[in-house]
Amino acid sequence: MQLLIQIVLFLTFCWASSGNMAEAQEASASPVKPSSASTPIPVLKVASNAESAMESLHEIGAGLANDQTKTSVADDLSHLTSEIEARIADDVELLRSNPSLQMLYRLKLTWESFGNKLSAWNSELTRSGTNLEQWLARLDELNKIWQLTLQSAKQAGAPPEVLQRVQVVVDSIAGMRQAVDSRRVQVLTLQNRASGEEDRIRTALTLIEQAEGRALKGALSRDSPPVWSLTTGVQKEWTRNSAQSFSSQLSALTAYAKRLPFTFLIHVLIILVLVAAIHWVGRRVRKWSDREPNLQGVAPVFDLPVSAAVALSCLFSRWSLYPEAPRLLLAIIGAAALIPTVFILRRLLERNLFPILNALMIMYFVDQLREISASLPLLTRLLFLAQMLGAILFLLWLIQGRHLPTVGDKTNERLSRAIRAAVWIGLLVLSAAFLANIFGYVSLANILGSTFLWSAYLTAILYVAIRIAEGLIMIALHVGPIASLRVVQLHRPMLHRRMCTGIELLAFLLWLNLMLNVFGLRTQLIQNIAAVLDANLSIGSLNISLGHVLTFVVTVWASFLFSKFFRFLLEEDVYHHFQLGRGVPQAISTMIHYAVLLLGFFVAMGALGVDLNKFTIIAGAFTVGIGFGLQNIINNFVSGLILLFERPIKVGDVIEVSGNVGEVRRIGIRASVIRTPDGSEVIVPNGTLISSQVTNWTFSDQHRAVEVPVTVVRGTAPQRVVELLKSVAANHPGIAKEPAPQAYVVNFASGAVTFQLRAWTDRYEDWVQVRSDLSVAVDDALTRENIMIP
Repeated sequence: MQLLIQIVLFLTFCWASSGNMAEAQEASASPVKPSSASTPIPVLKVASNAESAMESLHEIGAGLANDQTKTSVADDLSHLTSEIEARIADDVELLRSNPSLQMLYRLKLTWESFGNKLSAWNSELTRSGTNLEQWLARLDELNKIWQLTLQSAKQAGAPPEVLQRVQVVVDSIAGMRQAVDSRRVQVLTLQNRASGEEDRIRTALTLIEQAEGRALKGALSRDSPPVWSLTTGVQKEWTRNSAQSFSSQLSALTAYAKRLPFTFLIHVLIILVLVAAIHWVGRRVRKWSDREPNLQGVAPVFDLPVSAAVALSCLFSRWSLYPEAPRLLLAIIGAAALIPTVFILRRLLERNLFPILNALMIMYFVDQLREISASLPLLTRLLFLAQMLGAILFLLWLIQGRHLPTVGDKTNERLSRAIRAAVWIGLLVLSAAFLANIFGYVSLANILGSTFLWSAYLTAILYVAIRIAEGLIMIALHVGPIASLRVVQLHRPMLHRRMCTGIELLAFLLWLNLMLNVFGLRTQLIQNIAAVLDANLSIGSLNISLGHVLTFVVTVWASFLFSKFFRFLLEEDVYHHFQLGRGVPQAISTMIHYAVLLLGFFVAMGALGVDLNKFTIIAGAFTVGIGFGLQNIINNFVSGLILLFERPIKVGDVIEVSGNVGEVRRIGIRASVIRTPDGSEVIVPNGTLISSQVTNWTFSDQHRAVEVPVTVVRGTAPQRVVELLKSVAANHPGIAKEPAPQAYVVNFASGAVTFQLRAWTDRYEDWVQVRSDLSVAVDDALTRENIMIP
């Protein structure tokens, strides 16, 4: 037992010794390498590595020169900081009063835009700072290597040329690092400034949101003393704050102009381009206005190209060119847009509407005064009361003096009704706003009065834009490649009417969008609608939502509309450029209709969230299941496809089936429609047309045989009667020349001879009338020739 224990201990010792020896050998075989950053460059490789280092420094210098983030951001940030400094004091003072929702909406857009700009600049600065950090790390690594190389070269007694080359590299690295570090300090400083401005913007947005909450939630609560409790502090307020407020607004306008120096020049160029375009269009409008009554209603717009150009440019530039414009600039732009709009409307409307236009202009200028003096709450309130009182008195004058518009040459029934309704609604709303302001409900008064007036201003400007768009559409339908289309030539009034309806719909959506934005309801409304549409309904393994169902319905509806429009375009224009056989256009249109609907259905199913692979399997099983129950419908559908492809019967053919004779008007998905000569329409299943015997009178050509039986008394030479009948048929206008008419003797009786006149007519649609006229002509001819009829 002891011997066995000794053997086991000996083997264990040998195994442990062999393992330690292997680890020692492995450690000695692979010594730890020092890092490349701490390894000097051998003297023999100094020259080549120096070139590589100088190339790296040149690359960093080029990147530093190309990175203009600091310069561009510094200039823009300086201007933006000046503008924020000029605006924040006046805006904070404004928010302490009771600003209107329109003003709060514009302020919110402005400060959000400032925040977006600062966020973008911060992103650029962060990207630039990241590059600078990487360059600094790279330079530090190069500096360590070449410092060690310089020490090693000195210790090794390297030649002076080598030491000088190494020293040049070391000095270049130090200089480049100083430049990069200086740029890094500048970028960090700009980031710190931008972060400070972002804090101020967040504070301003918080104050705006609080003011919006007070304006909406506290609209039904009194937020100011009644007007009879006001002290005579208007003069003190005006003396103390007016100069400061106007100075702040002027400073904000100056800073805005410095930040965007070329915006005003771009606006002027846009106006010049619009003036030239409207003047060019106006010459064509005047040329065609005598021939087109629709153009006479929009021609006056183009007689004032400068006014139309200024109105259009101000309407769209307010949101595109001047997204963060200060209040003073917005007032100037608004006045510049409204004055030419009034000039144009005076050309478009009846003279009895001129007082309304003049009143709108006065109300607008008072609104601009209120906007400029918005930081003076007492003065703004009194101006609002005067404005509401003047508007109420004016509306009462319109109603009592019977000055409301009537239908005339320039005022249609719809416009007249709209103005009358707006007058009555305005009287109620403005009266409520006036009383609310008197009793101290200033927020409610602002919501009612300002919203109604701004909707009226916007409606007037959009009306001018619509009329200008109508004129442009009419011009487009009269000139250029569009006017040469056959579908335009045939349906120009209908196309103009439909396109104008679309323009009016877009204008209404724009008006609604702006009004919802004024109340700050658009985002909330969209979120609520999205929440409703995204609500899931689980049916087994199928999850659907109202949004999916709505998308399905809209997609199918759009497929029908697209199919209808595409077939209309083909049938009214494209087919007429090709020599297609009779019935081919209808077959192509029908197949396109089926293809578009099928494609739209699959797209709608995909939008509904149905897996199309599973749907294919389900559809196959479903088809087999309903195939037996809907055999007749499927048979008629397939028969309709056969009729369209094989075309034994085409639209326009005159056929006889099951004792019914008539013209094929339509080949549908299940049945075809045949119109009989008596005006009735017979619905014949497509399967009947395929499986039953059908007589097609116009299958190969458009000729139809007309047969007239004639019986005369014996004693007249049969050949004379035959020649007479053929002559009468040949001279009849409804009878075709080819094939020539024929007359035959068909029966001999004891006292009479029966003849058969056969002729052909290409008026297959009214061949009964042709046969009647031919019979009358034969009777007249027989009478003239004294040929007796029994």
